[in-house]
Amino acid sequence: MNYTKLIKTVSLMIENEEIETEGLVLTYHLDENEHTRMNQELYYKSNPVIANFIPSDEFEVEIGNILVKFIKK
Repeated sequence: MNYTKLIKTVSLMIENEEIETEGLVLTYHLDENEHTRMNQELYYKSNPVIANFIPSDEFEVEIGNILVKFIKK
C-alpha cells in the first residue's frame, strides 16, 4: 500500500455512482513496516518536511467523503 494506490482505490469508489460514500469508513490493517511507510508518507504530504515525524499505531485520513483508517497489526 502506498499513497498512489490509496488515491486510485478511493477515487474509483468516489467515481462509482453505485457506491454510497457518505459515512463510508475504510480500515486497513497493515503490517508494521507497511504501516510505518504509509504513516510517514501521509504525514509528510500534509506537514512541512522540517516537522518531526512521530509514528502512531493508528491514524486516519479523509479523502472525499471517505474516512480511511490505518491500524498497525
